[in-house]
Amino acid sequence: MKFTHKPLVVALAGMFTIGALYSTTAMADTNSDEVTALKAQMNALMKRIDELSKKQEDTSQEVKKSTAAFERAEIPKRADSYKPGTVNMHTGESNPNAVDSDNFLQRTRDDSLTFKMPSGGGITLYGNFNLSVDDVTNGISKISNGTDVGANNGYLPAISTNSSNIGLRGFQPVSDWKDTQFLWQLQTNFALSAVSATSLSNSAQSNTVTGGLTTGTTYIGLGSKSMGTVKIGKTVAPYASSTNVFNPFQGMLGSMNVVMGNTGGDNRVEFGTLMEHSIWYESPNFSGLSFAALYSPGQNRALDSSAIPAGGSNCNGGNIPGSGGLIGGAGSNLPGAAGSPDGCNDGGFSNAFSASVVYDDKTGWYLTAAYEIHHNVNRGSDFYGSYWAPTVAQANALYALDVGNESAAKVGVMYRFKSVGTTIGGVYEDMRRGTPSSISYMNERQRKGSWLLIQQDLPGANQVNVGWGHAGTTPGDPAGQHNFNVANLTSSTANMYTISATHQVDRNLSFYGNWAETRNKGNDHYDLGAGGHGITTDCHSSTNGVPANGGFDGAPQCWAGSTLEGLSLGMGYRF
Repeated sequence: MKFTHKPLVVALAGMFTIGALYSTTAMADTNSDEVTALKAQMNALMKRIDELSKKQEDTSQEVKKSTAAFERAEIPKRADSYKPGTVNMHTGESNPNAVDSDNFLQRTRDDSLTFKMPSGGGITLYGNFNLSVDDVTNGISKISNGTDVGANNGYLPAISTNSSNIGLRGFQPVSDWKDTQFLWQLQTNFALSAVSATSLSNSAQSNTVTGGLTTGTTYIGLGSKSMGTVKIGKTVAPYASSTNVFNPFQGMLGSMNVVMGNTGGDNRVEFGTLMEHSIWYESPNFSGLSFAALYSPGQNRALDSSAIPAGGSNCNGGNIPGSGGLIGGAGSNLPGAAGSPDGCNDGGFSNAFSASVVYDDKTGWYLTAAYEIHHNVNRGSDFYGSYWAPTVAQANALYALDVGNESAAKVGVMYRFKSVGTTIGGVYEDMRRGTPSSISYMNERQRKGSWLLIQQDLPGANQVNVGWGHAGTTPGDPAGQHNFNVANLTSSTANMYTISATHQVDRNLSFYGNWAETRNKGNDHYDLGAGGHGITTDCHSSTNGVPANGGFDGAPQCWAGSTLEGLSLGMGYRF
C-alpha cells in the first residue's frame, strides 16, 4: 500500500496503537511472551510509518522543484542589468546579454524592443507615431491688384501625420574580424491619417509612394567601435542631421527646416532631402569629437542633370520628372517639353557631397560645422512663364544658363545649462548658387539664414521651446510665377516664430501643443510645415479661374508676401 498523505498515516498509526495497547493490557496476565512479540511488531510498524513519512516529504520537495523548473521554462527570467558583450554600433554601448539561453529573438531587457540572436547579433524594432489636429491659415485673401482670389482661404482645419515611421535595424558580428559588425536598417515613412499614395502638392510632386516599404533611411554596412562605420543605401545627409539637436519642432508646424536648408521657400528642403544611391562614413567618437561624410553619384547621363537618374523614379532633389512645367510649350526641344521623357528642370542635380563635424561633450557644449554641394542643379523651369522671359525664344536662349552648382555651409553652437534645465542654441547658414551674373535677377536660391532656439525643462516632465528663423534677401526672383513686384526684389525677407509645449507622459508617450507663424515680406513665400509636418500650408491657392498676376494661366499660383499662421495639438509615441 502506498501512503500519499502524512496526516492519514499518523491517524491510522494512532488508532492502531491505541487498539494494540488495549489488547496488550487485556492479555497481560495470560501470556507475557505474546505481549513481548506484540510490542516488537508495534515497534517495527512505527519504524515503517516513519520511513513512509520521510519518503512523502522527499516526494513533495521533488514536485516543488519540477514545478519551479516548468515555470522557468515557460517564463524565462530576465536580467536586470547589462553584461559586457559585443559593441552595438547603433548605440555605442555594449550589447546586453540578459539571459544565458540560445532562444531565437529573445528580448534583451524589459524596456526595449531589441532581441538578441544566438550568434551574438541583435534586431531592434523601432518607430515614431505622431498625429495632430491643426487649424492653419495661408494668409491669402486677395491678389496684389486687389482681386478676390475666390478660393477657400483663411483658416482650414486638418488632421496631419507628422514624421511617422517604423523600422527594423540589426547588427551581426563578423567572424574573426575583431570587433567588426555587419549593420543593416529598413525604415518606412508612412501616413497614419491617409492612404498610401504618391506625394503631390502645389510645389512638391513625387513618384515615391508614401507608406511603401523602405521609403526612409535604409542601408547595409560594416562598422567597428575603433574604425567607424561605412554604409551604403539612402539617408538624410550629414549636413542636415548634424543640426537635428537644434530642432525640437521636428514634425511640427514651424520646424527649423522651413527656413534652414530651404533655398526656395517651397515645401522641399533642398539641403535636407533623402539622398538615394549614397555611400557614407561615420567616424568613431574621439572624446566627444566625430565627423561624417557622404557621396551620392548623380547617375545622370545628361550634362545639365535634366535626365532621370539611372535606377531612380524621381529627379535628384525629390520632384517627379516634368514637375517644373513645360519649357517653351509644345514642340520645344528643351527638356521637360511636351512629349519629352526628360523633365528634371526644377532642381534636379548630378553628384552630391555632404560632410559634417560635431563636438558634443554631453554635458554643456554642442558645436558643429557642415558643408554640402549639389553639382549642375537645373533650374531651367524658372524661365517658364517668367516676367524676364515671356516668349519661347527668350526662354530657349536663357535655359542653358540656369544650370549651376548649389552649395550650403553652416555652423551651430549650443550650450546646455544642466543645473537650471535651460538650453540655448543658434545656427548660421550661407547658401550659394553658381550661375552667371547676367541672370542674377533670377537667382532666388542664394541667401543667408539664421536660427535661434531657447529650450526650458520644467517640473513634471514638461518642456517649453521657442524658435526664431530668419531668411535673408536674395539677388533675384523668378518673377511671373507668383504675384511679382519688381520693387520688392531686394527687400524680400521672411521671419518665422515657433512655440511649443510638451508633456512627456512616460518614456514613450507625449502630448504637445504648438503655435507657429511665418511672416513673408515682398516676394518671399516660405511656408509653414516643410521638413516633416504632414500637411503643409504654403503660398498656393485654388485660383477658381482667376489668372496669376504675372500674366499667365496655369496651375494654382503662389501669392507671395503673405503671413501664415497655425495652431496644432498632437500626440506622439516613440519606441
